[in-house]
Amino acid sequence: MSRNRFDIQGHRGARGLRPENTLAGFEYAIALGVTTLEMDTGISADGVLVVCHDPFINPSLCLDAKGDRCPPAPPLWIKNLTVTEIQAFDCGTLNPDPVRFPQQKPVPGSRIPTLQQVFDLAEARNPQICYNIESKVSPLQPDATASPEIFAEKLVEIIVQNNVTERTTIQSFDWRVLRQVKQLNPAIQTAALVLHDQTTSTLWGSGRASPFLAGLEFEDAQGDLASLLQATGFIDVYSPNFETLLPESPVFLQPVSELQKAGFSVIPWTVNDPTIMRQLIDSGVNGLITDFPNCLTMLFSC
Repeated sequence: MSRNRFDIQGHRGARGLRPENTLAGFEYAIALGVTTLEMDTGISADGVLVVCHDPFINPSLCLDAKGDRCPPAPPLWIKNLTVTEIQAFDCGTLNPDPVRFPQQKPVPGSRIPTLQQVFDLAEARNPQICYNIESKVSPLQPDATASPEIFAEKLVEIIVQNNVTERTTIQSFDWRVLRQVKQLNPAIQTAALVLHDQTTSTLWGSGRASPFLAGLEFEDAQGDLASLLQATGFIDVYSPNFETLLPESPVFLQPVSELQKAGFSVIPWTVNDPTIMRQLIDSGVNGLITDFPNCLTMLFSC
């Protein structure tokens, strides 16, 4: 497969190499040659989209203005802090998982950026770069963040303002966001995130329909995920945890080819093992989301 037709997505920038969801991380990912920057968003108290994975200031990631670790409780909710307050934290010094990310280089003083700051940086570095933006909202924690409707409205607005409609995908585990995005602007691509393992699944709830599927039920599709996606009418890309695409996995759901025949690009997350990268590439996936885009770009340089 040609690299020109394969989407190399840097997860939270290049999380295995630089602090996640930071301008330093995104800049490094662009320098490595990613085709898409993958990131997470929240909404501040003053209504600004910020690039942050958690709905609170994560004490394993961020130091306060004095350089001290943030207290684990009570949570410092993003939705209750202004942009100025959010950007007072240093989120580039700590490595939250040195065992998984021993190569992560700290960038002290890195702040939680606004989405606009990411656009400004990325467009200056590579005007062809694409964006895969997750709205961090969950039906299981409705009071932790803004609503799906507000997320969709703010994301669509800023994407249009920056003239990146054709290069941006909005992804979410909460498919209500995707439905609202398509209603507001059908030209913006949407990606359905799915988590399905042996203990947790966003495809169904315990004895009831899943709250993540915007009112649809996986059971109605009789186990055919491609049919479920088609029934929505508002999804372009299928983005599950990669194990669900491996036939030997106990959580395998459906072959890549069947999903693609139904009209969906398939881009799994988060793939960090080069052997599995190659296996998924050979299966025909349209792209991969990885913490180590350097490994993925190396596969295409051979």
